[in-house]
Amino acid sequence: MTEPVTTDALEEYLVGRFGTETVAVRDLVKHPEGWSRNTYSFTATWDDEGETTNRFVLRSEAEGGVLDTDLEKEYRVMDAAQETDAPVPRTHWYEADPDVIGAPFFVVDHVSGEAPNTWRGSDRAMLEDAWETRNGLPEGFVDAAAEVHSMSPEDVPFMENPGVDGVVERELDRWVGKYESHDLRSEPIVDEAIRWFRENPPEIDELTVVHGDFRIGNMLIDDGEITALLDWEMARLGDPMYDLGYSSMPYLAGKLIDEPTELVCAVADREWYYDRYEELTGRTVDRYAVEYWQAFAIFVMITILLTGVDRYDRGESDDVRQVWLQYPIPGLLEDLLEILRNHVETA
Repeated sequence: MTEPVTTDALEEYLVGRFGTETVAVRDLVKHPEGWSRNTYSFTATWDDEGETTNRFVLRSEAEGGVLDTDLEKEYRVMDAAQETDAPVPRTHWYEADPDVIGAPFFVVDHVSGEAPNTWRGSDRAMLEDAWETRNGLPEGFVDAAAEVHSMSPEDVPFMENPGVDGVVERELDRWVGKYESHDLRSEPIVDEAIRWFRENPPEIDELTVVHGDFRIGNMLIDDGEITALLDWEMARLGDPMYDLGYSSMPYLAGKLIDEPTELVCAVADREWYYDRYEELTGRTVDRYAVEYWQAFAIFVMITILLTGVDRYDRGESDDVRQVWLQYPIPGLLEDLLEILRNHVETA
């Protein structure tokens, strides 16, 4: 198991980065959130023509994570996003040498705010009130999507570019492969969905960066304002409609609670969300493509949850939270079946 990050290791590393004789690190905290990364925050003080203090966040590769994703690519796309108005933390360094702290890592600025949990009553109430009062939070949510999708393939030359004709095939190859490798039991609804995905792809005429996990729970909110969009580990070049479909999943609006909301991520009316996105980007929101990618995102979520359960079952992880991941799957299957029925009945 990877050893915890220490202040001594950070101080030694930062001395080299800052080019100063000493760096003092304090208030080092390991955060429990996240499934595929270790996350720490700390405060550093150093001499830069006078005493300078800043709080940073360090993200490192984690053993037994739910997904195997590219840490360097995550950092580089966040770095590229500095050229947009997306609310992304300021980037500093990516370190590939695992000997520094025990695993590759990157460092970004700490940003104030809390990530809302749509299954927590108080957070749900805050988000729904933001929609009722139009306090700027719903607008900021859509603005963030538009800014992510302002990044073209030319802005991220390090990313795989499958071309518009190869996007669906790439997604299917990746996620069907993962599903089949971690499938704990046969699920006819998923098998039928995979067949439908292959036979009914949407038309795609543009590739942009997609965040891949675009939801209000991956954003920090401070005083009613979105201050950061986090967790870029699933970012890739794809159909911008993917993020709209993904964020529209009922599951992400808190479906598991007693009274599910129709609001996207509990913060925005669905049609308003799509209309505002069209106004900001000049793109037409293809409702069929959004629903296709919503169904596909449900399949992705099921696959991710099964991966966590399977890894715990195989003894590849001792994170007991992964046992819980089985419980949302029936509700996700219900949502997937509803979309499939709608399209089969109207075909």
